[in-house]
Amino acid sequence: DQAIRDKATAVLVEVKSERQAVIDAYLPALNLKGDLSNGRTIYMERCSSCHRFDGEGFLLGPDLVTVQNTGKDKLLINILDPNREVAPQFQAYEVETTDGESLIGVIADETANSGTVRAAFGKEDVVPRANIRKMQSQQQSLMPEGLESGLTAQQMADLLEYISTAKVEK
Repeated sequence: DQAIRDKATAVLVEVKSERQAVIDAYLPALNLKGDLSNGRTIYMERCSSCHRFDGEGFLLGPDLVTVQNTGKDKLLINILDPNREVAPQFQAYEVETTDGESLIGVIADETANSGTVRAAFGKEDVVPRANIRKMQSQQQSLMPEGLESGLTAQQMADLLEYISTAKVEK
C-alpha cells in the first residue's frame, strides 16, 4: 500500500534528519585538538559499561580497538547515530520468558538448550529454551541515541582523540 510506504518513509527521514542535526552540531569537534586524559575519563564514564578498550570496560558492543583506525569522522557518526550501521552480532534482542520476565541485550551465545543474553556491565542471563516465550530482534543497536547529551564539542574531540590515538597494549 503506497500510503503506508509514504508514511514509513516520512518517519524514517524524520528520524534520520534528527540524528543528522546532532551530527552537524558536533562536526566542529573534528577540527579541535583533543586531550587524551580527558578523553579517557569520558570513555570510562560513558562508554566502558558496554565497550572494551585497552583492557578496560565490558564487551557488549564492539571492542573499540577494532574501530580505532576508522577515522574520527566515522567514529563521530557511529557515536551519535548508533543505529545507522549495526552489525548483526550487536543488534538488540528482547527475550520474553514464560514467567513474564523481559530481558534486553545481545545474544551472546545460543545452544540447543539455552540462549545467553548479555547486557551492560557484562551481565549475562542464561535462559533455558523451554523458558523462552519469544525472542525478537529490535532491529537496532543496543547503544542508545543521545549518549552525547551534556558533552561539549571539546569533550567530544577529547573522546575521539582517545579512541583514535591511544596506544593499546597488544
